[in-house]
Parts: sequence; C-alpha cells; structure tokens
Amino acid sequence: MNERIEYQIEKYSFAEINETPRITQQWAEVIEECRRLRAGSAERLRTALLNVDYVSSFELPFRLLLVRAPQMIADLRDELQLCQKSAMFNGKRFGCVYSVTSDLSKVPDEFQYRLSTRIFREGSSDDTAAPYREIAKEIKMPRERLKHALENGLAVTALDGLFWFGMQRIAADVAVLRKKGMRIATSEVQIWDSLTDTLRLVPVYHSA
Repeated sequence: MNERIEYQIEKYSFAEINETPRITQQWAEVIEECRRLRAGSAERLRTALLNVDYVSSFELPFRLLLVRAPQMIADLRDELQLCQKSAMFNGKRFGCVYSVTSDLSKVPDEFQYRLSTRIFREGSSDDTAAPYREIAKEIKMPRERLKHALENGLAVTALDGLFWFGMQRIAADVAVLRKKGMRIATSEVQIWDSLTDTLRLVPVYHSA
C-alpha cells in the first residue's frame, strides 16, 4: 500500500493506577528524550530499560508505540543483562516485568493500567479514526474488533490495533484469524505520529 498515515495525538495518557511519582517522572523523561532525539524503536526501548526502574511487557507497546516489543527485548536481554519476573496485568493477562537491576523484590506482582486518548488519523485514503473508534465502542474483545474491521474493508495498521483495539501484538491475532480460515493480506505502510515524531514502516493488514 503506497500510503502514508499520520497520527496526530492531542491526548495520550497511559499509566498504572498505583504508579509512584518516581516511575511517572522517569517515564516522562524517557518520552521527552526519545522525542527530542526522534529515536527509533530500538533506541526508545533501550532508553526506557536504562532509565526506568522497571518496565512491563504490557506497557512497552503503549508507552513507546512499539510494534515488535518481544523480539526487541530478546535482542537486548543479554547485552543489558536484564532480570525479569512474572506479573499479571489488568486482572487477566500474564506477562513479565524487566529491569537492569537484580533486586525485583519491590516490584508489584499485579498491575492495573488505564489508557485515555484523543487521536486523529489522516492518510491518503478516506479512513479516519472514526470507524476504528466505533468498532471499539461496539465490540469488547480485541480480536473480534480486528475481525470486524477487516471484514468491513478497513486496513488496520499495528498502531490502529494499539490505539483503538487494545492489541499489543496484532501479528499474533492475525495468525489466529488466518488459522480459522480468514484471508488476510499483509503489507507495509509509512506512518508518522506526533508522540515519537518519527516516520517508519509498520505492518498493515487488510482482507485478501
């Protein structure tokens, strides 16, 4: 798809409800530094790991707008000598917490995150943010949101899935839908967002 999509982010609030002022400040400094340097995905992840006391697998895609967080964590694991512990997120999802420090005894076992956004989607096609928001209001389950969007002719980027469908790993959900017989084509599209101020290629999915 020869298209560029821009995400103008007027409001983007993602936080853990019991987040300490220290963690909040650390994340604010990381985001500001990454935006100032227009850091790429790997650089954003490295900056967060080195400057935040601990980060969770659940929050990384949302905080840093990462598309392939697990693969990038694997690439940095040995270099940064990451330690990890298991945790539960939003009462139902299991994952890990990562830190460059070895003592994780004070890291919580459970996290409850909240996301609040106001984002505008602009591209050469007519797909604005409106149909994605409507699907999110009507359908609860992330994978069913994706299925409905594709069946109704929408192209869904990794950031569409993250912002409106709550999907941190859209490729995994696409794989499940394909196994169930849904024909889904994959390509790449240039995207830019005002949070990271970077232009890059991300996967985009549409019905085949």
